[in-house]
Amino acid sequence: MENVLTTAKIRNINGFFVHPSYTLEKKLLREMKLGLLDESMATLDIINETERAQLANNEIRSLKNSLIISCALFARAAIDAHVTSEDVFTLSDTFIQKIESLSDSESLRVFEYKMVHDYIRLINQNTTHDYSLPVTTVIHYINNHLASNLHVNDLAKIVHKSPDYLSKIFKKEVGETLTNYILLQKLELAKHFLEFTQMKVIDIAVVLSFCNQGYFSSTFKRFTGMTPSEYRLKRD
Repeated sequence: MENVLTTAKIRNINGFFVHPSYTLEKKLLREMKLGLLDESMATLDIINETERAQLANNEIRSLKNSLIISCALFARAAIDAHVTSEDVFTLSDTFIQKIESLSDSESLRVFEYKMVHDYIRLINQNTTHDYSLPVTTVIHYINNHLASNLHVNDLAKIVHKSPDYLSKIFKKEVGETLTNYILLQKLELAKHFLEFTQMKVIDIAVVLSFCNQGYFSSTFKRFTGMTPSEYRLKRD
């Protein structure tokens, strides 16, 4: 399924990102929390272009130690995304055992990408595991089309339900109106752009299909208590 950040509309978005190592690490963990697989893999590529810290005298042991640390960070991202700690730690234990069983650097490097993939899959599954099929389908569609104009009527057509029925079951199951859910997901992505990119506020508004910068800024402040510019200053 096409992910929002791989759509043609924002295909070149990575040109806006800044790349200090700590910033990249934070960027990767936030992308994982948002369930953005393609973006997480691309960020991991950039991180792995830099030289890893020497964590042991033996090269393989050092790489294993590095991956175990990565596994712990990925686990924290999953917990922050509200995956149950039991599920996270079960997966983490399995990964660490696998890391210890591998004996060459290439297999270890490939396995790091598998960890990211599987943690994100767990995060995305957790997002909808208690919901009915129509609600699950709509949530997945929203999360993969945040750069689009999303309207209840169009979403209802996707699941072959009436707009009123979809709105009713969505509010009952999710505890949030469908319109507010769409806005909240867009704003989470906006926070990501504000924190980890140099994009102008107006560009973020355009990317996320807000009708204008003023509406984007007022909506952002209504849900967060800060304007986009204030949020960016606070995160700096």
